Amino acid sequence: MAITTEIKITNIEAKKSLEGKDHVITSISFDVSATDGTYSYSMNGVQYIPFDKDNFIEWADTPEFKAQVIEWTKPYSDQLTEGCINEVTELAKEEDEVLKFTYTE
Repeated sequence: MAITTEIKITNIEAKKSLEGKDHVITSISFDVSATDGTYSYSMNGVQYIPFDKDNFIEWADTPEFKAQVIEWTKPYSDQLTEGCINEVTELAKEEDEVLKFTYTE
Protein backbone atom coordinates (compact mmCIF):
# COMPACT_ATOMS: atom_id res chain seq x y z
CA MET A 1 0.00 0.00 0.00
CA ALA A 2 1.21 3.53 -0.72
CA ILE A 3 2.51 5.64 2.12
CA THR A 4 0.88 9.05 2.53
CA THR A 5 2.42 11.93 4.46
CA GLU A 6 1.16 15.12 6.08
CA ILE A 7 2.66 18.25 7.62
CA LYS A 8 0.48 19.97 10.22
CA ILE A 9 1.34 23.39 11.64
CA THR A 10 0.75 23.24 15.41
CA ASN A 11 2.00 26.65 16.57
CA ILE A 12 3.37 29.88 15.15
CA GLU A 13 5.33 32.24 17.40
CA ALA A 14 5.61 35.86 16.26
CA LYS A 15 6.64 39.33 17.36
CA LYS A 16 3.76 41.82 17.29
CA SER A 17 6.08 44.35 15.69
CA LEU A 18 9.73 44.38 14.62
CA GLU A 19 11.54 47.11 12.69
CA GLY A 20 8.28 48.55 11.38
CA LYS A 21 6.81 45.18 10.34
CA ASP A 22 3.80 43.57 12.04
CA HIS A 23 3.26 39.90 12.94
CA VAL A 24 6.87 38.84 12.37
CA ILE A 25 7.05 35.04 12.57
CA THR A 26 9.99 33.82 14.65
CA SER A 27 9.30 30.07 14.85
CA ILE A 28 6.98 27.44 13.45
CA SER A 29 6.11 24.24 15.34
CA PHE A 30 4.83 21.37 13.25
CA ASP A 31 4.03 17.66 13.18
CA VAL A 32 4.86 15.37 10.29
CA SER A 33 3.27 11.97 9.87
CA ALA A 34 3.29 9.02 7.52
CA THR A 35 0.87 6.13 7.21
CA ASP A 36 0.27 3.19 4.95
CA GLY A 37 -3.25 2.64 6.29
CA THR A 38 -2.06 0.01 8.76
CA TYR A 39 1.05 1.50 10.32
CA SER A 40 1.62 5.14 11.24
CA TYR A 41 4.51 7.15 12.60
CA SER A 42 4.83 10.83 13.48
CA MET A 43 7.48 13.28 14.64
CA ASN A 44 7.45 16.95 15.54
CA GLY A 45 9.82 19.80 14.93
CA VAL A 46 10.42 23.51 15.28
CA GLN A 47 11.81 25.72 12.55
CA TYR A 48 13.21 29.10 13.58
CA ILE A 49 12.71 31.85 11.03
CA PRO A 50 15.38 34.55 10.68
CA PHE A 51 14.01 38.06 10.20
CA ASP A 52 14.76 39.56 6.78
CA LYS A 53 13.27 43.04 6.49
CA ASP A 54 13.93 43.18 2.73
CA ASN A 55 12.11 39.90 1.99
CA PHE A 56 9.39 40.10 4.63
CA ILE A 57 6.07 38.43 3.82
CA GLU A 58 3.09 39.85 5.71
CA TRP A 59 0.95 37.43 7.77
CA ALA A 60 -2.32 36.44 6.12
CA ASP A 61 -4.96 33.93 7.21
CA THR A 62 -5.15 32.33 3.77
CA PRO A 63 -4.40 28.92 2.23
CA GLU A 64 -1.63 30.52 0.16
CA PHE A 65 0.12 31.89 3.24
CA LYS A 66 -0.31 28.55 5.02
CA ALA A 67 1.46 26.91 2.07
CA GLN A 68 4.27 29.49 2.45
CA VAL A 69 4.58 28.70 6.16
CA ILE A 70 4.89 24.99 5.37
CA GLU A 71 7.58 25.86 2.80
CA TRP A 72 9.53 27.68 5.53
CA THR A 73 9.68 24.45 7.57
CA LYS A 74 11.76 22.81 4.84
CA PRO A 75 14.29 21.20 4.56
CA TYR A 76 13.87 20.16 8.22
CA SER A 77 10.30 18.91 7.74
CA ASP A 78 11.48 16.95 4.67
CA GLN A 79 14.07 15.16 6.83
CA LEU A 80 11.45 14.31 9.45
CA THR A 81 9.01 13.15 6.77
CA GLU A 82 11.68 10.86 5.35
CA GLY A 83 12.27 9.46 8.85
CA CYS A 84 8.54 8.79 9.29
CA ILE A 85 8.36 7.03 5.91
CA ASN A 86 11.34 4.87 6.88
CA GLU A 87 9.71 3.95 10.19
CA VAL A 88 6.41 2.98 8.53
CA THR A 89 8.33 0.91 5.99
CA GLU A 90 10.18 -0.90 8.78
CA LEU A 91 7.01 -1.44 10.81
CA ALA A 92 5.37 -3.04 7.77
CA LYS A 93 8.32 -5.43 7.44
CA GLU A 94 8.18 -6.63 11.04
CA GLU A 95 8.23 -10.38 11.26
CA ASP A 96 7.12 -10.61 14.88
CA GLU A 97 3.50 -11.21 15.67
CA VAL A 98 1.25 -11.40 18.69
CA LEU A 99 -0.86 -14.54 18.97
CA LYS A 100 -4.00 -14.77 21.06
CA PHE A 101 -6.50 -17.50 21.76
CA THR A 102 -9.94 -16.52 20.56
CA TYR A 103 -11.90 -19.59 21.64
CA THR A 104 -13.78 -19.85 24.90
CA GLU A 105 -14.26 -22.98 26.97
